[in-house]
Amino acid sequence: MTWTAPTVIGGSPIIEYRISWDQGINNYILLEYGITGTSYTTTAALVANTVYKFKVESRNAFGFSLTTSNEVSIRAAAVPSAP
Repeated sequence: MTWTAPTVIGGSPIIEYRISWDQGINNYILLEYGITGTSYTTTAALVANTVYKFKVESRNAFGFSLTTSNEVSIRAAAVPSAP
């Protein structure tokens, strides 16, 4: 996944991002932290037709972002049948 870095975040530059996900139980689990770019690829196995929520949080000198606008829900695609 990729995201756009905020242009202003408390007047301090972004130091890192962390990525968490919710596997449908309303409990976010940390996947990765210390990310310095604006993209992330996971090797986690996703179950077809299951909805997952991902959250990206940025950190600057004042701490991590607190907004919920950085969450996205996806439905894992099913593997197509052979022709």
